[in-house]
Formats: sequence, structure tokens, C-alpha cells
Amino acid sequence: MAVTTRIGADVLDTVTAMFNPLPAIALMPLALLWFGLGVKALVFVIVHSVLWPMSLNTYTGFVTVPETLRRVGRNWGLPGWRLVLGILLPAAFPYILSGLKIGWAFAWRTIIAAEMVFGVAGSQGGLGWFIYQNRFEMNTDLVFAGLLTVILIGLVVENLLFKWLERRTVLRWGMSAAR
Repeated sequence: MAVTTRIGADVLDTVTAMFNPLPAIALMPLALLWFGLGVKALVFVIVHSVLWPMSLNTYTGFVTVPETLRRVGRNWGLPGWRLVLGILLPAAFPYILSGLKIGWAFAWRTIIAAEMVFGVAGSQGGLGWFIYQNRFEMNTDLVFAGLLTVILIGLVVENLLFKWLERRTVLRWGMSAAR
């Protein structure tokens, strides 16, 4: 709706301007009150951290599709959703992929930070809790090991998932030069 109407664009602009600057971790106390200590609270803050960069990038991707491509779709007689799926979505996909990358990074940071600040979510702690706990025990080597693990997981996701997705879409479609 934000792409097709001025009111939708204004609502998206306003809501994004309100919530995008709000750190997801700042919502954790509210999430804990509403959902208790557990996965639901984490999901709430992760959705907040991912929603805004994804929305902005997706919106930007759709509004920057060249008018020539839109006309080609109309000339082919593509109605509504077929135009969106056949022309607009592929043309906007580099922006959407960029939003996915940013959203992933925000979500990953949010999970680690939430565990460090609020502790265990469920019966076991994750990497954030591991780093936080070892800080108290003055285990510098284990803190570095935890940080290195966070970095390595980020590299694996970037180099396996996102590079694969980029090769299968953006590069194959000729929308970006191979790196």
C-alpha cells in the first residue's frame, strides 16, 4: 500500500521515523512484561529490529523501479499481482536483499545483546549469555572465544546464505557486476 498510495507512503514514513531509531533492546523490558522470560520476548524484539530496515529497503526498491519496466509489464498485459511478481519484485530485489542483510545483522546483534543484558531466554543461555557470564568470571579467553564465535557465525551467514542468494538472483539477472 505504501508504494501505491500517498497516504500509505506517509504512514510508512511516519511509523518508520518513530520506530526505526528505537533500539530493539530498549523494548526488552516491555517484552518481558508482556511475554515473560522466554522465546516470545526475544521474537518480539527481533521483529522490531528487522521490520524497519526491511520496510525501508523494500519500499525504496519498489519506488525506484524504472517507469520503463512498469510500462513493459503493462504492455505485456500483466495485471496486479502478476505485474508485481513478474516485474516489480525482481527489479526491487537488490534493495530487498540489502534489507535482508541489514535486518539479519540487526537481529543477530539484538539476540546477543538481549542475552547479555537480560540473561537466559529459556532453559539455556546462548552466546550473549556465555560472553556475559565469562566476563564476571574474568575469563578473558572465553570472552574472546564467544566474540569470535559471533563473528564467525556472521561470516558464515554472509558468505554462504547471502552470497548464494545474490548469485542465484541479482547476479544471474544481470543487476550487479560479479565481485
